[in-house]
Amino acid sequence: MRRVVFSVFVTLLGACAAPLSAQDAAAAPKASPYVSVAGTVTKSDVAGKVISVKPEKGDDTTVKFDERTMFQRLPAGETDVKKATASEAKEVEVGDKIVARVLTADPTGKPARTIIFTKQADIALRQQKTQEEWKTATSGLVTSIDAGAKQIKFNVKLPGSPAPKEVALDISGKVDFQRYNPDSGKYEPGKVDQIKTGDQLRVLGQKAADMSSIKAEAIGFGSFKTIGVQVKSIDAATNTISGIETGSKKPVIIALRADTSLKKFSDMAAMMVARQLNPSMAQASGRGARGGGMPGGGMPGAGAPGGAPGGGMPPGGGMPGGGAPGEAGRGGFGGGRGGGRGGMDIGKIIEQQPAITLAELKAGDAIIVTGATGNDPAKLTATALVAGVEQILRAAPSNGADPLAGSWNMGGGGGEGN
Repeated sequence: MRRVVFSVFVTLLGACAAPLSAQDAAAAPKASPYVSVAGTVTKSDVAGKVISVKPEKGDDTTVKFDERTMFQRLPAGETDVKKATASEAKEVEVGDKIVARVLTADPTGKPARTIIFTKQADIALRQQKTQEEWKTATSGLVTSIDAGAKQIKFNVKLPGSPAPKEVALDISGKVDFQRYNPDSGKYEPGKVDQIKTGDQLRVLGQKAADMSSIKAEAIGFGSFKTIGVQVKSIDAATNTISGIETGSKKPVIIALRADTSLKKFSDMAAMMVARQLNPSMAQASGRGARGGGMPGGGMPGAGAPGGAPGGGMPPGGGMPGGGAPGEAGRGGFGGGRGGGRGGMDIGKIIEQQPAITLAELKAGDAIIVTGATGNDPAKLTATALVAGVEQILRAAPSNGADPLAGSWNMGGGGGEGN
């Protein structure tokens, strides 16, 4: 069973807020005298018997320990503390993840009862392994959901097939669900009832020989789309782009994250992709060589080039990602299984293009953006953006809202390793 959830979550149930009668109070369980402190180690002072911790939320804190504190090392990817092994304070280092059980009444003043930690190096190895697994994931768009039958159907683009194939996804067993959160840019624990028609899935599991079905083990999902945009203005202070979607002609706000991939096509690369999406452009190119240029501003001369190497952009750089489900949930253009139409891998071509900065874009530029949508349909949180796409948008107007004809990877696909 592949696992994509790595965080150790410890929950403390508090007492009810409503007043209790004397009889209820006598029967009510006593509140635990201990509370958990979880986070990343920022400093470990063995001599001073204190560990500094940065929680996921809130201010930095400290955890004290003494000779009676029990240290346990938990393997990366495990959530069952029974699988932890006895260790010592000297094994705890900066970057490790810890969960400490401390006294509720004095969490920073009294020594912890137990400290469970996972080594940073183990987490990195686990993340690398998970990223490799997610490169083999099957991607597609949800067409129907039958919660009662524990089945999801989604369209998958298979190599050599001109049309997508509908695949039945069996979710009757234990499945790790991870949902992409556009606000955090990460994959977080999700539920099957959060999946909706049109969502993009990344699936790990046992595939039928004819690819008619998959027994799911892990699913990363989110609401992603790829659109063409004509830039109207750029706000560097807020890292946002205002523009008009080329398909719907509606206003759209593109929000960029620190890990958003920004690329720009060279003229030759843009022409390769344009011809991939619209093979008739190759014939127009031949006429252009004899008649002084290709209509529409394309490059004159040479015919369609051969296919680029396959492979696609990895999830998490990519899922996010990724973004695999992956590293910080980042995402990017991809395809991974042959790219768009024909044999050329569009995602691979994009991956090879030079990176740019937001400052290099200007009003009037045409861009293609892939990213996640939230509650506001007029806003897209970008996982990847590519400029220099004027030829592509002219070549593939029939692709409508998706100018790359589905040749992208979702923003990752699963959980970020802890």
